[in-house]
Amino acid sequence: MSTAIGVALPADADVAPILIQRAATLARDLNGRWVAFVVCHDALPSARATRALEQAERAMMSGGTVFFCDGEDVAQTLLALARREQIDVLIVGAPRRSGFFRRFRRGTIDRVVRAARSFDVVVVPAGHPS
Repeated sequence: MSTAIGVALPADADVAPILIQRAATLARDLNGRWVAFVVCHDALPSARATRALEQAERAMMSGGTVFFCDGEDVAQTLLALARREQIDVLIVGAPRRSGFFRRFRRGTIDRVVRAARSFDVVVVPAGHPS
Protein backbone atom coordinates (compact mmCIF):
# COMPACT_ATOMS: atom_id res chain seq x y z
CA MET A 1 0.00 0.00 0.00
CA SER A 2 1.50 3.35 -1.01
CA THR A 3 1.42 6.53 1.00
CA ALA A 4 -1.08 9.21 -0.02
CA ILE A 5 -0.12 12.85 0.50
CA GLY A 6 -2.63 15.69 0.40
CA VAL A 7 -1.94 19.39 0.25
CA ALA A 8 -4.38 22.22 0.93
CA LEU A 9 -3.53 24.89 -1.62
CA PRO A 10 -4.05 28.53 -0.72
CA ALA A 11 -4.49 31.16 -3.39
CA ASP A 12 -1.31 32.86 -2.14
CA ALA A 13 1.10 32.73 -5.09
CA ASP A 14 4.14 32.88 -2.77
CA VAL A 15 3.09 30.03 -0.48
CA ALA A 16 1.36 27.55 -2.79
CA PRO A 17 4.57 26.62 -4.69
CA ILE A 18 6.30 25.78 -1.39
CA LEU A 19 3.45 23.48 -0.39
CA ILE A 20 3.33 21.89 -3.85
CA GLN A 21 7.07 21.19 -3.72
CA ARG A 22 6.74 19.68 -0.24
CA ALA A 23 3.91 17.38 -1.33
CA ALA A 24 5.64 16.29 -4.54
CA THR A 25 8.94 15.64 -2.76
CA LEU A 26 7.34 13.71 0.10
CA ALA A 27 5.27 11.59 -2.29
CA ARG A 28 8.36 10.83 -4.37
CA ASP A 29 10.46 9.98 -1.31
CA LEU A 30 7.74 7.68 0.04
CA ASN A 31 6.93 6.23 -3.38
CA GLY A 32 3.36 7.47 -3.00
CA ARG A 33 0.81 9.62 -4.71
CA TRP A 34 -0.25 13.16 -3.93
CA VAL A 35 -3.33 15.25 -4.39
CA ALA A 36 -3.99 18.95 -4.07
CA PHE A 37 -7.21 20.35 -2.62
CA VAL A 38 -8.31 23.77 -3.85
CA VAL A 39 -11.22 25.28 -1.94
CA CYS A 40 -12.62 28.23 -3.87
CA HIS A 41 -16.12 29.69 -3.88
CA ASP A 42 -15.47 32.34 -6.51
CA ALA A 43 -16.45 31.86 -10.12
CA LEU A 44 -14.26 32.89 -13.00
CA PRO A 45 -13.21 35.54 -13.97
CA SER A 46 -12.55 36.64 -10.36
CA ALA A 47 -8.95 37.20 -9.27
CA ARG A 48 -9.23 34.54 -6.54
CA ALA A 49 -10.59 31.93 -8.97
CA THR A 50 -7.86 32.77 -11.47
CA ARG A 51 -5.17 32.30 -8.79
CA ALA A 52 -6.76 28.99 -7.77
CA LEU A 53 -6.58 27.79 -11.38
CA GLU A 54 -2.93 28.86 -11.61
CA GLN A 55 -2.05 26.92 -8.45
CA ALA A 56 -3.97 23.88 -9.70
CA GLU A 57 -2.06 23.96 -12.99
CA ARG A 58 1.24 24.16 -11.09
CA ALA A 59 0.22 21.15 -8.97
CA MET A 60 -0.71 19.11 -12.04
CA MET A 61 2.57 20.01 -13.75
CA SER A 62 4.36 18.72 -10.62
CA GLY A 63 2.59 15.37 -10.81
CA GLY A 64 -0.34 15.92 -8.47
CA THR A 65 -4.01 15.23 -8.94
CA VAL A 66 -6.19 18.26 -8.21
CA PHE A 67 -9.61 18.39 -6.59
CA PHE A 68 -11.56 21.63 -6.77
CA CYS A 69 -13.87 21.92 -3.81
CA ASP A 70 -16.63 24.16 -2.62
CA GLY A 71 -17.61 24.26 1.02
CA GLU A 72 -18.65 26.96 3.45
CA ASP A 73 -16.52 25.43 6.21
CA VAL A 74 -12.99 25.08 4.81
CA ALA A 75 -11.70 22.96 7.71
CA GLN A 76 -14.57 20.46 7.45
CA THR A 77 -14.23 20.38 3.65
CA LEU A 78 -10.51 19.58 3.89
CA LEU A 79 -11.10 16.90 6.53
CA ALA A 80 -13.83 15.26 4.46
CA LEU A 81 -11.71 15.30 1.30
CA ALA A 82 -8.69 13.87 3.09
CA ARG A 83 -10.83 11.04 4.47
CA ARG A 84 -12.46 10.36 1.12
CA GLU A 85 -9.10 10.25 -0.68
CA GLN A 86 -7.57 8.13 2.10
CA ILE A 87 -4.81 10.62 2.75
CA ASP A 88 -2.02 9.60 5.13
CA VAL A 89 -0.45 13.05 5.47
CA LEU A 90 -2.14 16.43 4.88
CA ILE A 91 0.17 19.41 4.32
CA VAL A 92 -1.18 22.87 5.14
CA GLY A 93 0.46 26.28 5.28
CA ALA A 94 0.50 28.38 8.44
CA PRO A 95 -0.90 31.91 8.17
CA ARG A 96 1.59 34.72 7.69
CA ARG A 97 1.86 37.41 10.36
CA SER A 98 1.96 40.25 7.84
CA GLY A 99 -1.11 38.96 6.06
CA PHE A 100 -3.13 35.79 5.83
CA PHE A 101 -4.18 33.12 3.40
CA ARG A 102 -7.57 34.27 2.26
CA ARG A 103 -9.29 31.02 3.13
CA PHE A 104 -6.79 29.25 5.41
CA ARG A 105 -6.85 31.46 8.47
CA ARG A 106 -5.36 30.36 11.77
CA GLY A 107 -8.76 29.10 12.98
CA THR A 108 -9.06 26.80 9.99
CA ILE A 109 -5.61 25.31 10.53
CA ASP A 110 -6.22 24.89 14.27
CA ARG A 111 -9.51 23.12 13.62
CA VAL A 112 -7.88 20.72 11.15
CA VAL A 113 -5.02 19.98 13.55
CA ARG A 114 -7.36 19.41 16.52
CA ALA A 115 -9.92 17.30 14.64
CA ALA A 116 -10.27 13.57 15.17
CA ARG A 117 -8.69 12.09 12.07
CA SER A 118 -6.85 9.05 10.76
CA PHE A 119 -4.06 11.01 9.05
CA ASP A 120 -1.18 13.23 10.11
CA VAL A 121 -1.13 16.99 9.51
CA VAL A 122 2.07 18.86 8.65
CA VAL A 123 1.94 22.64 9.07
CA VAL A 124 4.54 24.45 6.97
CA PRO A 125 5.40 27.91 8.30
CA ALA A 126 4.83 30.75 5.82
CA GLY A 127 8.00 31.76 4.07
CA HIS A 128 9.77 28.56 5.13
CA PRO A 129 11.78 27.11 2.24
CA SER A 130 11.42 23.42 1.42
